[in-house]
Amino acid sequence: MLNQLKFESAPVVVTGGGQGIGRSTCEALAELGAHVIVVSKTEENVRETEKILGNMGASCEGHVTDVSDKSQVDALAAAVGAKHDRVKAVVNNAGTNFVKKLEELEEDDWHRIIGIDLSSVYYMCKAFLPMLRKADGGGSIVNVASTFGIIGHPEMPVYCAAKGGVLSLTRQLAVDYGRENIRVNGVCPGATLSPRVKNYIDSGMVDGSIVEELALLGRLAECDEIANVIAFLASDAASYVHGASIVVDGGQTVH
Repeated sequence: MLNQLKFESAPVVVTGGGQGIGRSTCEALAELGAHVIVVSKTEENVRETEKILGNMGASCEGHVTDVSDKSQVDALAAAVGAKHDRVKAVVNNAGTNFVKKLEELEEDDWHRIIGIDLSSVYYMCKAFLPMLRKADGGGSIVNVASTFGIIGHPEMPVYCAAKGGVLSLTRQLAVDYGRENIRVNGVCPGATLSPRVKNYIDSGMVDGSIVEELALLGRLAECDEIANVIAFLASDAASYVHGASIVVDGGQTVH
């Protein structure tokens, strides 16, 4: 199994790789020998992740890309394809949130969150399919959704809708592309101590103690605990996992 976890310098693309779960995923993949392609719309975050991976002795490259913009995603795929010809996996992790009730939610905010959290998955999968088809041993797509794509949560209508869409799209793509040996899976993190969540707690927008009580393990996840599952699904060690959405939430949704 340990050999199947190794990527042997195969390229893996990670969106939202500039911080939080995405950065931890880049680190996990680097430890497993992947050539990590770090994607984020914030150049500072891209360069910081590149620096971290470089200090690990890992092979990596960074691309500043807004994955909610189809033209930028197409340009990213062209740039990656010119250098690598094929990719082993695509991790669609880029996402953001907006806390506001439906009646207060502006249309522009609705479209912005849908673009980042859901449309980006469509753009990335479509753009990178030709390179995934060429992957040795088969390609892998890992779409990062959320437990809020499974359950309702107060004042998050657009986030819940977007993440539910990611899960549905994951299932559908699994139907279409499994016979081409491209595995498609999802990950549903529970509350995780990413920079965004830390900001919610520190600002008082979210009561951290209540969030901890919802998880049966009595705490929030660390980013690397989510990243480890993502890296496993991207690897050949998960060669028969297909069309699944793995909940990683410390028991949040079981009760």
